[in-house]
Amino acid sequence: MRVTPTTGKSAIPPKAILLLVLITLAFGSGWPIMKYGVVELPVLTFRWLTAILSGVGVLTLACIMGHRLRLYREEIGITFVCGLFNVTGWFYFSGLGLTMLNAGRSTILAYTHPLFAFLIALAIGHDRLSPRRVFGLACGMGAVAALSARDFSTFGDLPFGILAMLAAAACFAAGANLQKRGWRTQSTVLAGWQLLLGGLPLLMLSLIFDADPFANFTILGVGAVAYTVLIGNMIGFVLWLKLLELIPAPIATLSLLPVPMIGITSGVIILGESVGWQEGGALALITIALANTLTLPSLTALKKR
Repeated sequence: MRVTPTTGKSAIPPKAILLLVLITLAFGSGWPIMKYGVVELPVLTFRWLTAILSGVGVLTLACIMGHRLRLYREEIGITFVCGLFNVTGWFYFSGLGLTMLNAGRSTILAYTHPLFAFLIALAIGHDRLSPRRVFGLACGMGAVAALSARDFSTFGDLPFGILAMLAAAACFAAGANLQKRGWRTQSTVLAGWQLLLGGLPLLMLSLIFDADPFANFTILGVGAVAYTVLIGNMIGFVLWLKLLELIPAPIATLSLLPVPMIGITSGVIILGESVGWQEGGALALITIALANTLTLPSLTALKKR
């Protein structure tokens, strides 16, 4: 972590900023594609298929790179628990919400996870509030509120979709905080095992609840699975775990606030979804939030290794 000598402030490393850009594009562009996936396949089937295929792909890549694939014995349990939050919970609830909401609004609600990340970090004593960080968080949440205004105005008609996305956000934030520990396992290997282990509960539930899941599966569904596996999971998830090695979980999650804008733009281009004044206001608020997030005082004090 680089510290500015004259001010004592810690800045986000350039490598972390590059990872943030790539992760934002990978995560944001996938939502309208996943919309096709959950239309053609039941949520459980789509999610276990993408999780397990991604896990196998990532572990294969790690093997080619020469990494040790075996988990250290003391990390097996926590890897599974992280997989339950990062994969099982996040994948299922976000997929469920996506069946009830459009892609743009789904992205917005799912990425309220910075609020949950800060609350969890505060509860376990890994974070402290400061006026600047409260202001940045407030701007970010204001952006989410602006973009969600139309959905919340019809909350009575869409409670389950909204609640599912908020549950997904809570799972993502919990997984990010659990992830902040001194791992012996290499991050690519860790990502592969979390995807694989987190996909197994989804597979078991699918075998129980999904009858004839591939009945309506077409080339669009194949494309949705392939894109989600390669871009959203194999690239996005691996880079996300790498990012968490470089910066604190609350900062990482807050810095992903541009993802909804990418999701909305992708929804407009791919699905023809509409854009209103809320999106412009949200973009301004997100810019302010990032300005208060990417350079923060005492960042090294927040980093728990």
